[in-house]
Amino acid sequence: MEYIAVVVLLFIGFYLFVQKRYLNQDDLKDSTYKKNGPLLNSKESAFYAALMTAVGDHGVVMSKVVMSKVVVPKASDKKGWFIANNRIAKSYFDYVVCDPRSLEVRVAIELDDGNPLNKGKIERQKLLMHVCKSAGIPLIGTSVKHSYQVGRLRRLLATHIDLIEPEKEVRFCKRCGSPMVIKTATQGDFKGRRFFTCSRQPHCTYTENYNIVFEDSE
Repeated sequence: MEYIAVVVLLFIGFYLFVQKRYLNQDDLKDSTYKKNGPLLNSKESAFYAALMTAVGDHGVVMSKVVMSKVVVPKASDKKGWFIANNRIAKSYFDYVVCDPRSLEVRVAIELDDGNPLNKGKIERQKLLMHVCKSAGIPLIGTSVKHSYQVGRLRRLLATHIDLIEPEKEVRFCKRCGSPMVIKTATQGDFKGRRFFTCSRQPHCTYTENYNIVFEDSE
């Protein structure tokens, strides 16, 4: 009798296994898929190509990166953690530039599509600025009309990624007309950031933000 009981149990187990396996296959067969087209539209693709050229071998460019893959909440209690995580779970960074070795995010970039401001767009911008500021990730905003201007992108990125060098340019002091030189802040809130200063210091103390965008053509 024991032998028969063992055989019956084995048969039942085998039947349930096969049934479950084929039922799962049937469920999958009911769902078919097709390609959803390019990940980026034409304007986003143009910017992506310019960004890739600006970064070169000094970083890895990724697009449409979910925020929760880049940052995590710092809340100590579970409720606070879930609330903070839900805020970023369905949002993403337009583009991020990562370290080529570790893939750690160095810079986040938001591309303005030129559409009018609405409630959703304003809320997204607030979230982006808050997330990047609290996580210590530099956030660069740029617009579609500058998509093809690699030099401008390189100047913006060079502020945050040391290996990226902008095209050489000569700036002259707007106060005294002397050539300006590049220096790096050694203290304060902008420690490590580059800036232009007049070569006649300390006689002339005029300075300029390193990533000022001029209306020159490429």
